[in-house]
Amino acid sequence: MIPLEEARGLAAAQAALSPVQVPVEQGLGCVLAEPVRTLLPIPHADTSAMDGWAVTADPPGQGWEVSPIAATGPADILEPLQSGQAAGVVTGSPIPEGASSVLRSEHSRRDEQGRLHAEPETPDLSPGRNIRTRAAEADQGEELLAAGDLLTPLRAATAAVAGVDTLLVRPRPRAQIIATGTEVISSGIPAPGEVRDSFSMALPALLTAMGAQPQGQILRNPDDAEALAASLAPGPDSPELVVTVGGTAHSPADPLRRALAARSAQILFPAVDMRPGHPVVLAQLPESAPGQATYVLGLPGNPLAGYAALTAIGLPLINALRGFPESAAAQPRRMRAGQDLEPARKGTRLLPVRYTPNGVVPAGFDRPHMMRGLAHAQAFAIVPTGDRGEGIPAGAPVDCLPIPTQQEVGIQPWDD
Repeated sequence: MIPLEEARGLAAAQAALSPVQVPVEQGLGCVLAEPVRTLLPIPHADTSAMDGWAVTADPPGQGWEVSPIAATGPADILEPLQSGQAAGVVTGSPIPEGASSVLRSEHSRRDEQGRLHAEPETPDLSPGRNIRTRAAEADQGEELLAAGDLLTPLRAATAAVAGVDTLLVRPRPRAQIIATGTEVISSGIPAPGEVRDSFSMALPALLTAMGAQPQGQILRNPDDAEALAASLAPGPDSPELVVTVGGTAHSPADPLRRALAARSAQILFPAVDMRPGHPVVLAQLPESAPGQATYVLGLPGNPLAGYAALTAIGLPLINALRGFPESAAAQPRRMRAGQDLEPARKGTRLLPVRYTPNGVVPAGFDRPHMMRGLAHAQAFAIVPTGDRGEGIPAGAPVDCLPIPTQQEVGIQPWDD
């Protein structure tokens, strides 16, 4: 059994997946493996920021002579302007050579001869006014996104504006879920000795929110080590991550450790000194092909214990495989205790908490087998045992692990 901080650091230190080249739209949710540099100046031409008139500097006393050809769309290219001339432009249309600024439509008037005049005291005549200058946002070759950045929708749009069609990214790890337990039922009222499945409905969504890609149907195994070992057998398209539920302890009814031994798996850690969730297991199966490794994250079968282990260990592991820097992969959020947070009798406590204006407070119903408190929790507070087991007093800082998909169930930490 190793300390929680060491386990999280070990998970966060695993090697990132090999990068792949993908179209920009297919890279959403992936981490960039190299910087994104613009292939053109942004904007790539001087364009109008307003509907109005491209005008030359120093208007003649009788007003500008208006060109008979005006831009009606951003694709229209106008002839160069001579001194004293103006031409109609629309937002986004290229500025004709010789123009000094753009006179907005509402700041202009035409006289009876059709000549253009600026309204008195208009601010639109200074050079460059209402013109989006070429390369004002970025020069060609300038770095817009860094390696290690997560490709969000707005960052993908930025890459597209930069003329980029494909990106080198770290793919999101594929994840296969295997549920164990002959006592687990998926519908109806459980009889004595049975329990309802509390993982199959939530795990795919949680893994997706963490950045993994759940694969296919959830595999269901009885509490049988041989059957579980068969499910862990490598193949040509093995996922990068297998998440098992249940069977992580040491009793004869718990098959995971025997199945891992049958597959000659390397145990990265056999348990973690945390409560709940201490029987969590992290292992690595032998490579099915060079560079093609599969990790096995064994979650305890008690609901709160399993979800605590997934948040504490699964998220930094997935972040590492996605290519986030180790320093960021396991970074908790520093918050404030809204009331005294009691420690566990031994080991680090992962306490489900809610955000309040006064800080985080226990969500309640926090025994390893319970779900009620977790349904309203937004994070796990990391409560160390301490030399005297004093926990964390109200008002003191506390490190918290936000629970993916649960951030909108209550107020936000910045609401206070």
